[in-house]
Amino acid sequence: MPYQYAYITGCLILLLVWLFIFLKRKDLRREIIWASLVGLPFGFIEKFFVPFYWYPESLFDLMKQYGFGLEGFLYSFSVAGIAAVGYEFLEKRRAVKIKRNKKLHLGPFLLFILVYVGLEVFFPTKPMINLSLAFICGIISTALLRPDLLKQILASGLIFGVFYFIFFVFINTMFKDFIGQFYSPQLFGNFKILGVPLEEIFGAFTGGAFWSTIYEYTKSYREKRVS
Repeated sequence: MPYQYAYITGCLILLLVWLFIFLKRKDLRREIIWASLVGLPFGFIEKFFVPFYWYPESLFDLMKQYGFGLEGFLYSFSVAGIAAVGYEFLEKRRAVKIKRNKKLHLGPFLLFILVYVGLEVFFPTKPMINLSLAFICGIISTALLRPDLLKQILASGLIFGVFYFIFFVFINTMFKDFIGQFYSPQLFGNFKILGVPLEEIFGAFTGGAFWSTIYEYTKSYREKRVS
């Protein structure tokens, strides 16, 4: 298949996974929508990744014109929701309120943004490394402030990392050597597992780990097993 449709195809597959979770678990709908809407603006981050980390073909050649395309927003929306509820979906858990106040706790989220922006200022050609380090800072701050979420953080990172790896293997098989054509790995060089750059797997682990508790931490929730 033409590489032009590889990115949008991958995004649509992710959206289908998102829809499956949304339809299957009514009790997770509020969280998955909230997490996806928060993640949606991060489609603009693609501007930092092109052309230093990757340079895929996109619909209407928007990537060449602006450095980001429609696919980036669809991707951000989908993965943010999946990462946020993947652990709860598989473990049959849901978020329950632990505090009645409506105050938002934004510390780790703001730290993540500040670290990423700061690293981009000093190391603009290393966007994937910058993003992973920012995720790690968010993970550490969340775990220190809410140690009760540590199990969810680690389990979610593993779950999303495995899911993302399988997804990438499928896309790279469907669009032969898609990764080789459009990626320029930075953190682990050309080290790959079944054709998938190790830093993509690492990025998925750290991103999934951080984003998995963004709803619980920000809105004062904890996990509870579904009866």
